[in-house]
Amino acid sequence: TDTLSQSVTIPASCTQATFSFYLYIDSSETTTSTAYDKLTVAAGSTTLASYSNVNKGTGYVQRTVSLTPYIGQTVTLKFTGTEDSSLQTSFLVDDTAVNAS
Repeated sequence: TDTLSQSVTIPASCTQATFSFYLYIDSSETTTSTAYDKLTVAAGSTTLASYSNVNKGTGYVQRTVSLTPYIGQTVTLKFTGTEDSSLQTSFLVDDTAVNAS
């Protein structure tokens, strides 16, 4: 299990907020239906999105989740990757950004 986290403050003057990142999932798993390896994206204790070896692809894809419920708060954004003991899956994250307006 690997975890990466960062606390951010969403100003109370905003009306909307998003968290975006680019995600590339490279996996040796051959199944197209069973999630052996997983990456979750959470704000505090709330899971915002979940990805797995089933979502593997050939390049980076931009993903965006809403942070609007956290306007006016400081929240910890967290990536948590878990892998079983069999074939590998790599979750590559790049260009993360919080956008608020």
